[in-house]
Amino acid sequence: MISQSSQDGDVRKPQHVEINAIVLYITTFFQSTGASLIWPITTLYMHNVLHQSMTVAGIVVMGLSVTMMIGNWLGGKLFDHWNPFKALVISVGLALLTLLSLTFWNSWPVFAIFMLISGFADGLIYTLLNSYATTIQTIDTRKVFNLQYLFMNVGVVAGTAVVGFLFDYGVELVFGGAAVMYGVFFVLVLKFFNVKGLAKQSTRAAEKAAKSTFKTPVVIYAILGLAFSFYMSYILWETVIATHMTDLGMTAKDYSFLWTLNGVIIIFGQGLLDRFIERLPVRWTVLGGSTLFALSFLILIQATTYPMFVFSFVILTIGEILSSPQIPAWIDDLSDPNAKGHAQGLLTMFVSLGRAIGPLYGGLLIDSGSYKLLFTSVFAIMFFFVLLTGLLSKRHVRN
Repeated sequence: MISQSSQDGDVRKPQHVEINAIVLYITTFFQSTGASLIWPITTLYMHNVLHQSMTVAGIVVMGLSVTMMIGNWLGGKLFDHWNPFKALVISVGLALLTLLSLTFWNSWPVFAIFMLISGFADGLIYTLLNSYATTIQTIDTRKVFNLQYLFMNVGVVAGTAVVGFLFDYGVELVFGGAAVMYGVFFVLVLKFFNVKGLAKQSTRAAEKAAKSTFKTPVVIYAILGLAFSFYMSYILWETVIATHMTDLGMTAKDYSFLWTLNGVIIIFGQGLLDRFIERLPVRWTVLGGSTLFALSFLILIQATTYPMFVFSFVILTIGEILSSPQIPAWIDDLSDPNAKGHAQGLLTMFVSLGRAIGPLYGGLLIDSGSYKLLFTSVFAIMFFFVLLTGLLSKRHVRN
């Protein structure tokens, strides 16, 4: 028997399904808050409480970034070729279980082992959340990533604002607080992320990708290099620049205030940018923001007073607002429409690689040269990728 729809020649296309944007933003906030309770005290706890050397602490932090990279890669594969919901449930569940374990068992070397597992779980989560974001088509992709980045930074401000207070009363409160945030995250995932039809949609896309003749534009690799240099430079502010400032006579409170200022500027700046984002070409927001970001390191070469460090960090933050949330949107725009998870997995891998190499690179150049050499080289590396990306992107201008 021939159906009525077939008789009428009505061949219905599979309906597109997507995650609710508000749900994505709220879950991003809770994940970011939980993660931001952990990373500021990781090195401090290993060195000051567990009495490990800075070298050992650095190896653990680098190992954390490596396991995160593995999670980034696997997250993209799972999103494209398996079940996005099940993958996210397992990832968040693993992170939650690790944080609960750290609340009760945080001696050496158990702490290091759990941190490596936590890095792997977070790597999965970052890629999966970004991949879920690419499913949203009812909102401009750039606005989706812009607002997701805004909620992530609100979480960073919230987490870093209370971590010092909690740490004074014991590291167990820090890990317990992070576990609560991931617990809420886990509940939200169970309730809202099982989007009907998304697994089938991902499977269909994977099948199309396997047969696709899509050729990855060369500019994507330049953008990945730009993202690598961006976060290799950014991690220096979380590591060696703090030591540099204290060596010049500034206090830990002076350094801490910079991150508070960073968060405030990002929250207000992202909100303002969201009103104009559709009018600005994506390539110019990324390239312009990255150029400002790179120029901030030229200012650091001559920085000897606190106002100069503040000025450099403000310029860096403005560059971050313009470029960082737009990089995943640009990658999404240029990538194979049937392999969104793979593209976002590659991006988060290069971000994690930059964060892994940055502290080691900074330490080597400081030991063998100087801070001025470090800042000059960072500017040169970033500016090279800005120029390369700008030249290659002329062939693929879509916005």
